[in-house]
Amino acid sequence: MARLSVESSTSTTLVMDGREVLAFAGCNYLGLAQHPAVLAAAAEGLGRFGISTTASRETTGNTVVHDALERDLAAFTRQDAAILLAEGYTANFAVAQGLVPTHGIALVDAKAHRSIRNAATAAGMQVMEYEHLNPDSAAWLVRQYADQGVAIFTDGIFAADGAIAPLEGLLRVLPSRRGTLVVDDCHGLCVMGEGGRGTVNHLGLDDPRLCITTTLAKGLGCYGGAVIGRQMLVDSIREGSDVYRRSTPVPTPIAMAARAALGIIATDSALVDTLRANTDRCREALGRCGIGVHGDPVPVFTFVLDGGITRMERVHADLRDQGIYAPLIEYPGGPSPRYFRLTVTASHRAEQIDRLGEAFASALQLSAC
Repeated sequence: MARLSVESSTSTTLVMDGREVLAFAGCNYLGLAQHPAVLAAAAEGLGRFGISTTASRETTGNTVVHDALERDLAAFTRQDAAILLAEGYTANFAVAQGLVPTHGIALVDAKAHRSIRNAATAAGMQVMEYEHLNPDSAAWLVRQYADQGVAIFTDGIFAADGAIAPLEGLLRVLPSRRGTLVVDDCHGLCVMGEGGRGTVNHLGLDDPRLCITTTLAKGLGCYGGAVIGRQMLVDSIREGSDVYRRSTPVPTPIAMAARAALGIIATDSALVDTLRANTDRCREALGRCGIGVHGDPVPVFTFVLDGGITRMERVHADLRDQGIYAPLIEYPGGPSPRYFRLTVTASHRAEQIDRLGEAFASALQLSAC
């Protein structure tokens, strides 16, 4: 799969090779990466702080903005505390380093994001996989290793197939002592739950054994990562995580932008509501083409087409000719080695989503000839 060379972009379009196309790609779910208030906050931050703090937070690299963003994230997700990391990938490294003194075993969903396995391995945990979305498979392993301390790691929303993790079932099999359920909610924060408060909120869960890792780059449209949960766990990361203590934090202007983005959705659920309406409309548009997709409020649609990769490549090329970019990707955890992965955002207009459905119907008809 060739790497894209994007010349410019909006929340719904990309310019490539000098041509603008309507895009159903990426993870800017609420369109906040281009929101005027978010851009204004970043510009103000550049004037106040420059580009970077140039140092780790526990030396001279902390600002009142970083402290405030942590409080905002904890309040928004209704958790005790949060701690910022440089980006989402390293958030999983930080939590694994915080857990390893008391948790020797990491049980990882077979289709979880690769950062989870990498993080647990690097921290020194013994890593084992359980079957995708199967708490019973995790339970068997928990029974074998409960005395060593067990952390179960899962995505909240699986980016490659749009599935929602069975968090209630995983909590049920987790040891009550020295047991933690880590939910990588990069694709759930600002998408799922009340006003976008995430997958844990969506499932109505409140358990001291829960911990959330996330990125600020998808639902919030900014950059950075965070671990969110009970105060004791956050304190253990601050004291014991090398990836936190020895790295420069997210640039302060971006942290200011993230605060602005979070403030927008914390006070008004309109964008989240629009995203859900657009998700429903996109599902219906694909369904009219005979493409079966999930029925959950997840703005990610992954699928393969009958006829194999050759037909999918023809459809993908025909969509490009019609001015629509619908990604045909190679990414771990999907339904096949290559598959379509479409995303819809709150910024897409109804007529744009309808245009996607009409273009797919035309491309599918041509590819069948």
